[in-house]
Amino acid sequence: MRERQPVRDNYDAVIDLAISEELGAYANLIVKFTYKISNGFCVLDKPEPLYHDMRDENIQPRLKAGTDFWPIKLMTDVVVQGSAFAPGGTPIEKMEVSIRVGKRLKRIAVFGRREIIWDRQGRPCIEEPEPFFKMPLIYENAYGGIDWRVAVEDAESPEMQLRLQTDHPGMYPRNPFGKGYLVVDGEVPDMEMPNLEDPDDLLTAERLIVGDPALWYRQPLPWCFDWVHPYTFPRYLYFLDDVDAWFPGPEDEDMPEVQRGFLNRKYRSRPEVRSSDNGPHPMFYQEASYGMIFSNLRHGEEIVITGMHPEKTEIAFRLPDAPPELELEIEASKEEVKPNLHSVICKPSEEKVILVYGGLRELPRLFIPGIHKDIPIAGYVNGDRPLVYEAPPTVKEKIEEARKKDESNGA
Repeated sequence: MRERQPVRDNYDAVIDLAISEELGAYANLIVKFTYKISNGFCVLDKPEPLYHDMRDENIQPRLKAGTDFWPIKLMTDVVVQGSAFAPGGTPIEKMEVSIRVGKRLKRIAVFGRREIIWDRQGRPCIEEPEPFFKMPLIYENAYGGIDWRVAVEDAESPEMQLRLQTDHPGMYPRNPFGKGYLVVDGEVPDMEMPNLEDPDDLLTAERLIVGDPALWYRQPLPWCFDWVHPYTFPRYLYFLDDVDAWFPGPEDEDMPEVQRGFLNRKYRSRPEVRSSDNGPHPMFYQEASYGMIFSNLRHGEEIVITGMHPEKTEIAFRLPDAPPELELEIEASKEEVKPNLHSVICKPSEEKVILVYGGLRELPRLFIPGIHKDIPIAGYVNGDRPLVYEAPPTVKEKIEEARKKDESNGA
C-alpha cells in the first residue's frame, strides 16, 4: 500500500462526508500541522501525513489507536509519545516523568525491569528495579495483561470459541497489552511488574493477586500518556451498545474511573453514551489517556513535559496563539467553519508537536459517495488554493469496469 503524502508543503488535509443523528449529513475538513519547538514556541515544520485512514478497506486493522481521520471530536486529546530518559545519561532504577497542560498535571512513576518472584510460602514478592537509561512510555509497559489460567465455562461450545478469539475472562479490560495482571494464585515464571505506574496508586505485592476475575476494576489504572486502544475499557463502551467487559464493573464510586472523574455515574445506562445507527458515539473518537482529554483547551496554553528528552530536563512550549482559518465550499457557496482542535500530539525527544483540527458544515442536500459521480465540495486552509473533494468511483462505474475486465479475459 502506498504511503500517504501531505497535500501541501506546510500541512496535510482531507475532505470527507459523514452523517450523525445530531447533525445529519455534513462535510468535514481535517487539517494536520507539524511544528518544531523553538525557544518555547511552535514553528511550522515539514508536515507529517494524516495517520491511519480507516476508510481504506485494505488497511488492517481497520481500527487503530491514534487515527487522525475521525470526522468529529467533542473535545481535544493531548498525547505524549516517546520514552523516559535517565537524567544526565546515567542509568537509574526509577524516576518520574510528567506533563503539565495549563494547570492540569499528570505524573508517571517509571521503573526499571522488576521481576515478580515467589517465596517459600508461595507469596509473590517484587524484586528491586534494574537500572535503565531509556524506557518507552507505551501501554505494553503499563499495568495490565491477560491471566490465561482463569477458567472458561463451556469453553468448547462454538459460541464460546468465537468469543474467545477476542476476549477472555482473565483479560484486564483496561489494558490487555500490559504486564503484571495476575488473577489466579500460584507462581508464573518470568512475570514482570509494570514499568509505568500512577505514583499515587502504586501496585504492591499485597494487591498483585486479584483472586476473583470479576474484581478487576479494583486494580490500578494503566498509567500512560499515549493513545488508548479502541478495544479497551472504558473507550469501547461508546462503540456498540452490547460491548462491555467480560465482568461488567460497577457504575458508582466503587469504580475508580467514576471516583476520579473520568466517567460519570451510571455511565453504562446513560443514553448519551450509546451508539446509534449512524455509528459509534462521538466519545469513542476521543483517544487520549486518563486525564488528558480537554473540553476547552486554549490557544496559547503552555505545555511542559519533564523527563522525556535525552539531554534536556524539560520541554516547554506554548500552543499557537490562534487556530487556522478554515472554509468549506458546497455547490459554489463558501462559508467559514469553526476550527475545532482535535488532537495535540507531543514528541518531546524530537522537540516536535503536531496539531490536528477539524471543521464541518451541514450539507444542503444529501450526497452519497458511490452513487453521485460529481460532489461539488472544496475546502480552504488559511486562504490557500482549494482542496477539492474527490468522489470515489460510483457503483455504476465499478460494474462497467468489471464487465470490461470480464470481456477482456474472455477474449
